[in-house]
This record gives sequence, structure tokens and C-alpha cells, in this order.
Amino acid sequence: MHDDDQTTGTARTTRRRWSRTAAGLTATGVLVLTGAAAAFATTASAAQHVPAHASYGPAIKLVAINPQAGDTAGAGGDFTVDLKAIAQNAHGNRELSPAHGYRPGLNLPPAKTFGPGMPDPDAPGLVVTLSTTPMGAGGPNANLAGVFQLNSVTSHRGLTEVLNTWEVGSPGFFGKNVHATLRAFIVKGTAPGMVTGHEKPISNVVQETFTIGG
Repeated sequence: MHDDDQTTGTARTTRRRWSRTAAGLTATGVLVLTGAAAAFATTASAAQHVPAHASYGPAIKLVAINPQAGDTAGAGGDFTVDLKAIAQNAHGNRELSPAHGYRPGLNLPPAKTFGPGMPDPDAPGLVVTLSTTPMGAGGPNANLAGVFQLNSVTSHRGLTEVLNTWEVGSPGFFGKNVHATLRAFIVKGTAPGMVTGHEKPISNVVQETFTIGG
């Protein structure tokens, strides 16, 4: 074989190797691009399914610590209600700030701020109704926030928490061994003495049906 023929054969072999290598690189590139596209599609799909409440829920979360739905609360008509308002973000912190009237304090008779149909002097936006409230105390639409005796404020991981506590002062006044529905929420500013249904809560609305112990 002549040198020219050997040179030509070597060149052909080299071209075939480069062709196979290029094909391999092209296939690898397609796989990488396909994987990236799939990952992007998965990420985009997940982003589309972020729950709305994660970003757009109320700035304040209200929780009924006691009683809870289905509970039998107390005995002999003597029971306690504990509510906690929890800021969900900086806006919630501002709403539950001392500048808006939220502070630790005791509200006890014979103070003029104590009584049904009145706002809580230390949690002014709190609205609480009980379905068994007698008409002598304003009936089921009366705001009972004014009979809550104890208010405390804490900060947990930079978020404000306000705890409101009410212990019934006259056992049996709201009934014994009867079902009752507690409804509570927070409004901006000072809460009304009577709930009309036109209020605009800035928190979620808590509604729990329980039994007042007999």
C-alpha cells in the first residue's frame, strides 16, 4: 500500500471517530436540555399550585384554645373561654400593636369598661358572641369581649400573640348542660357592642359549638 493510500485511510478513520463522538455529544446535549426543560416544567407547575392562603390569607389568625368544637366545658354552668390572636406577618404585628390598643391588662368589675355589649379595653377589635347569651345581657348578638378579664401579649419568633381569657362570673348565667355556639373574630379599630352582620373581619372567623357543663 502506498503512503498516500495509508494517509487517506487514516483520515477516513479519524473522520468516522469524530462523527461518532459528535453524535454522542449531540445525544448528551439533547438529554441535558430535555432534563432541564422537564425540571423547569415541574418547577413552574409547582409554582402554579401554591395555596392562595400562603400569600393572601388574613394578617391575623384567631384560635379558640378553649373550648373547642364538641367539648363539654366546665361544670355547673361555670366555664372558661380562651382565645389567641396570632399575627401572621408584619401587617398583623401592626394591627395587634399597642398603637392600636392591644396591651396586657385586667378588666374586672366594677370597672365601667366591664360588661356585655362593650369592647375589650385591651383588645379593642375583638368580637365574641355566644348563642346562649340571655336577652338581659343583650342576647346572642351582644359582643361579650367586654367581659373578658385577662389579656396578655407575647412575641413568638417576631410575631405578636394576644391571649384573651374569660371566666364566667355567674355560673349558669349562660346555661347548664346546653349546646352553645361561640363565634369570634377581630375587626379594625373598635369593635361594636352589637353584632349586625355587616362587620368586616381582619382575621379568620372562629365558630365552635360545644356543651356548657351541667
